[in-house]
Amino acid sequence: MKKYKTLTLAILLTIMSLCMNVKSQTITPEPVSGKALTGKILKSHMIYPQKALDQKLGGKISVSFTVDKNGIGKDFKVAESFDEECAEEAIRLVKMIEWHPASKDSEPIEYQMDYTVDFSPKSYAKAEMKNPRTMLPVQNYPTQKSNKVYETKELHTSPRFYFSNPQATIGGYLHNELQYPEQARQFEIQGTVKMNFIIETDGRASNIVIENSVGGGCDNEAIRLLQNLMWTPGVKNDSLVRTRTSQEITFKIGERNYYDGNAY
Repeated sequence: MKKYKTLTLAILLTIMSLCMNVKSQTITPEPVSGKALTGKILKSHMIYPQKALDQKLGGKISVSFTVDKNGIGKDFKVAESFDEECAEEAIRLVKMIEWHPASKDSEPIEYQMDYTVDFSPKSYAKAEMKNPRTMLPVQNYPTQKSNKVYETKELHTSPRFYFSNPQATIGGYLHNELQYPEQARQFEIQGTVKMNFIIETDGRASNIVIENSVGGGCDNEAIRLLQNLMWTPGVKNDSLVRTRTSQEITFKIGERNYYDGNAY
């Protein structure tokens, strides 16, 4: 009986110790878009410094910074780098990221961390050759120095879709570019994917978060379409600013079943 009580007490103490360790565990910051998508987003925003590209300079640059209790980065710096302009570009890219803040004992805390940006002149040149990126025309306003994100209702001019062809429309873009995912076709999945994101001052989307998921590959296809879209940035006090907004993309199967030739 005594051995049984001793064993029971030992088990209870072990469980209590595990619970205390879980409770006191520090959870590190995570990008709101997730690690994998954030990497793709930063790659789509990267503007490789021309001098470094011509000289085929590349490598990894680690940016150190602090994520505050609200998930906002601050105090960005690079300890060492193979190129000064690439270091500046690395900081610009990392400043875009919004974070789920670190926490300890279920309370948000500030957290010092690093994020590595990979510069590969070969990969960059190959990607540009395969799919040259659309660039915005020169804008009439300077970029706001603050990294603040605004809601559309706070702006003097809201972002607008931008296409190199002035006759193009968002409806035409989706009609021509949407690729209905095979899994969604197979299981006849349809619905509307809603995404929350930030339109950066370079006209591209960042910090993409799925607010309404459809599944069957539709979420990934919606993200792909969104990443290929461009906007003229929002304007506040005669400056280009970052703007938080949302976009819905609907996946709908036609009246006929896809097996008999329905186009999506």
